[in-house]
Amino acid sequence: MIHVIPLFPLNVVLFPGMSLPLHIFEERYKELIGECLRTKSSFGVLYSHGKTTERIGCTAKVLKIIKKYDDGKIDLFTLGDQRFKIVHFDTEASYLRGWSNPYSDNDSVSPPDKDEVNHLLELYREISYLLNKKKSEVILGSSNSESLSFHIASDPYLPKKIKQQVLESRSEKHRVEILTSYFIKRLPFLHQMEVGAKKAGSNGNIR
Repeated sequence: MIHVIPLFPLNVVLFPGMSLPLHIFEERYKELIGECLRTKSSFGVLYSHGKTTERIGCTAKVLKIIKKYDDGKIDLFTLGDQRFKIVHFDTEASYLRGWSNPYSDNDSVSPPDKDEVNHLLELYREISYLLNKKKSEVILGSSNSESLSFHIASDPYLPKKIKQQVLESRSEKHRVEILTSYFIKRLPFLHQMEVGAKKAGSNGNIR
């Protein structure tokens, strides 16, 4: 079903279940957030880069108002909710709006098997170690987690181009394949950097 939602273009790819703190300072977005708070509704986040605003994004729910400033600025804590696809942009309001459709997975595609999921987790753990991440930052997800790919793709380390590909994919199996392929291509470079760091006398972790 098509419906109109307020849109917040950002240089961020938001995923379902991903937290997103926001500092609202522009007048148009103060108005947008004010309307969402009054109606207890969500707004859409779209990845905006250069002159391009993607059409597939994720709605965000306001979970908490962290701080209100005297000049109307607001600090918010939001959470990614549901994916959507924009079929038409509406520029009549002070902020961008869009006619949107729900965007969900294709039920006919089978989920990834246990070996595929475990391979992705192993690659992600290895990359996390090479990047000197804390253990608490490493996802130890279950092979039964349908949202595993979204959790991993939320990592700030991943390029936004890859993140958007993951967001637009309509099956967990394909999302796992995208991430696995990226990590396989990236690991040799990180290992090379680790060797260089050790030769330079550091602890070998890449910072």
